[in-house]
Amino acid sequence: MKTIVVLSHCILNTASKVKTDESDLAEEYLVRDRLLRSIVEKNVQVIQLPCPEFILYGSRRWGHVRDQFSHPHFREESKRMLEPVFLQLEEYASYPEEYEILGIVSVEGSPSCGYRLTCTGAWGGELGTDGETVEDIKKKLVMKEESGVFMQQVEKGLVERGLNIPILSMNETVDLLSQR
Repeated sequence: MKTIVVLSHCILNTASKVKTDESDLAEEYLVRDRLLRSIVEKNVQVIQLPCPEFILYGSRRWGHVRDQFSHPHFREESKRMLEPVFLQLEEYASYPEEYEILGIVSVEGSPSCGYRLTCTGAWGGELGTDGETVEDIKKKLVMKEESGVFMQQVEKGLVERGLNIPILSMNETVDLLSQR
């Protein structure tokens, strides 16, 4: 039997992330490293989700919050991007004696791909040019225990198709793989 995991895009391609000081991502990258090593060691097959932020806004975008993606166009585009992935998952799920879909792996804190934690706030996207404005913007941002907009569409699509596939954090996936 082959085991399959579905990864949020930036787990395999960190170049798709918003440009930032990489040291801010050190903890996430340590977990990512453990996850990818486990996937290779356990011979787990990988499906990569598309990155809606990169597709819609490109590599030179600035950071966003969930509230900025919570609109009809982003949700519709997310559904469209996910359709080929859902077709693959339906195919694999139709042969449970051959394939086990371990889960879909989120990136906690992401406004798109966080599942249990996302960045949110009353930020319209203005950047300002003075330090005071930037600090005021930072004060509006919070991490909330809710799903990012893309992961909401993932979950909705799974339910609509009757696919019983869990959405997991990177840490949860590492733990699951270590038990195999």
